Amino acid sequence: MANFIKVLFGKNGMDKRLLPKVETLKIVVVEFAEYGNYGFGQKMAQLLGKYPYFNVRYFDEPFDKSFLNLQGRNFFGLIDTGNTILQKLNADVIVWGYQENDKIRLNFQTANAYFDWENVSSSILESLYIPAQYFEHINFFPEVLENLIIGMTAAAISEQRIDLRHLKLKLLKTVIAKFNNGDAKNQDELMLSPFVMNATGLIYLSYVQRELSKKTFNTIKELFNNALSYKSQIAQNVYLGLIYKNLGQLYEHALKQDLDGYWVLFREAITNYRLAQKHLDHYNYPYDFALISFKLSQLYFRYWKFSNDIQALRDAVYFLREAEKTYTQISFPELWSKIEGYLGFYLSLLGLFSKSNDISMLAIKSYKNKQQVYRKELYPVMWAKIQENIANVYYNIGKNSRDKMAFAEAIDYYQSALKIYETKKLHQEITIINNSIDKVMKTWRA
Repeated sequence: MANFIKVLFGKNGMDKRLLPKVETLKIVVVEFAEYGNYGFGQKMAQLLGKYPYFNVRYFDEPFDKSFLNLQGRNFFGLIDTGNTILQKLNADVIVWGYQENDKIRLNFQTANAYFDWENVSSSILESLYIPAQYFEHINFFPEVLENLIIGMTAAAISEQRIDLRHLKLKLLKTVIAKFNNGDAKNQDELMLSPFVMNATGLIYLSYVQRELSKKTFNTIKELFNNALSYKSQIAQNVYLGLIYKNLGQLYEHALKQDLDGYWVLFREAITNYRLAQKHLDHYNYPYDFALISFKLSQLYFRYWKFSNDIQALRDAVYFLREAEKTYTQISFPELWSKIEGYLGFYLSLLGLFSKSNDISMLAIKSYKNKQQVYRKELYPVMWAKIQENIANVYYNIGKNSRDKMAFAEAIDYYQSALKIYETKKLHQEITIINNSIDKVMKTWRA
């Protein structure tokens, strides 16, 4: 295993990466829920506090920590309580701890853990199991586990946090360098764990997601596959789901980097994400399920563009509908509106190619849903763009069924968008709209 880690964390040319000025990561360590009163959380804060890039705060206010067992609907309690603490203390990352028999399970939470749909994401459920005895003798804490904790803390930071991106990369690079130079014997003793392999793969994938080579792809894939081979050590299916999710992320980003084996990458990304959802079901783990659903919708849509398989377009719509169940208008208005925009686009295409006016009307409904967030008074240009999209759908309905009323609706929507573009003096948009109106009139008269 040590040799494998040496290969994984060997020099790969990324030392040339230029990083901006480093800031400080604000971390909150919550006192662990435990059977005894050993102050493990305080010792964890002590461990992290020695790093200059961390501003660590120990949090020990009393509250019911029963949700930390990660079972069932209690997961909502974890999300809500964590977000409250993050907001109250203006923190970037929470380190949760929970004792299970003779081990401490660590989890890492950020405020936008499930909102970054485009990049590699770290689930709050990602866990590190560490023997409790190490926290009793914190001065002798194994360096390899210390590095993993730092790495998982950094990997939890969303790429959307542009202000922290350079610090995230610096921390991950430091962890990788320490793995590469670490004591092989001590690494071998601790690395043969599915949780450690999964964490290591996620740390590395988080670091190289923008520069994923074939070599790093293969080594990360081997880490996740090795983690799956130790199923006998995994007591809960949720952890299998997380490994499959990370494999899905690996294949998805290999697609984005245009690595070889395009169709195989599509198949494996979709297969692993769907396997993940079998263990991370909508009822118990809604945020993970919804995030994966959105990623699946994007994959199926991309597959449709290359294959013209209409079923793939239907699947893209289906998984957006699944994501919509969690990212609701009330709780997540901006994310909900993003989903509605994609639904409008996908349904408009599905209506066009299947020649179904009913599906096209569903597309119009989704576009109008998006306008509930992007209102004319606040976002006039965005509102106008949506009006233009609705007009396009009405034009296709009219063209499909020779429906004069649909043509009339298309003209009305184009003209309402045109008024905004003229007010804002958007000349390119004005030209496009006028051409669209001419096209509708010619088809109407034909």
